[in-house]
Amino acid sequence: MEKQIEDEINLILDECHENGMIPFYGSIPDIRDKAITRAEILGLIKRKNKGAYELSIEGLKVLDFDGGVREYLMNIESKEEKDDLIRDLSIKDLKGNIFQFKLAKLFFVLNVIASFIAGNFELVSKWFDLIR
Repeated sequence: MEKQIEDEINLILDECHENGMIPFYGSIPDIRDKAITRAEILGLIKRKNKGAYELSIEGLKVLDFDGGVREYLMNIESKEEKDDLIRDLSIKDLKGNIFQFKLAKLFFVLNVIASFIAGNFELVSKWFDLIR
């Protein structure tokens, strides 16, 4: 986002906070129009009526955040990246746990078979003699 638009958005948010709204009459400078449009798209302001905008909850969060709109958007982006990383790591961890569980079941079955053979060696050897 352009620095001029960011500065204008910060001014708009300050005006909304101080006055409760910003009026939107007739012709306004192009940069202010772009800033209002961008702030509305980002959910920082909302239409109060046909000729005015008011601050939204997200706009209040920006005002509470040091650094203005740029820092706020960067913070949101980093949180989303962290959430994506946590989700990816959780999926990998779950897949690993499922593999370990399947492997543990296989070892358990092999252990049961080996224990049966070791505990009943005479019976097993007689059974093999009968098969031959």
